[in-house]
Amino acid sequence: MDRDEIPTQLQIARAWIAAFNAHDVATIVALYAPDAELNDSGMKRARRGQREIEQWFSARFRKVREIAYTPASELVEGEAVAITWTVSGYTPRLLGQRWLERPFAVDGVSVFTVRANLIVHQRGYYDHLVPVERALPFLRLLPSRM
Repeated sequence: MDRDEIPTQLQIARAWIAAFNAHDVATIVALYAPDAELNDSGMKRARRGQREIEQWFSARFRKVREIAYTPASELVEGEAVAITWTVSGYTPRLLGQRWLERPFAVDGVSVFTVRANLIVHQRGYYDHLVPVERALPFLRLLPSRM
């Protein structure tokens, strides 16, 4: 491979970030295999298949209207692509009130497994408590476990 050639897996991961930042659910879903799995540290369960993935992102963009990734570093190894990033935006509105939105930023990593030019598995890791504490500041006052 030429040094300037960008691996297809990385192109797909970059396309995913661009579509996410544009809140383009149709493009995001088209990047996944029909039986793909999406798992994120903020999810109670994995989303499987394009339909569940579409529902997840549609709901996420409705709740968190301003959210975007800023990639920091990229690593490609075989079928896997890992991208570190900072996600920033505003917390969901509490009680529907815009003045209760709070800005947040949190670092994390997404690991994509790409086969046949489609994402077959994606896992996101970040401290999900950061945006929650921004939305509900009183949570920071609770004692932490030792």
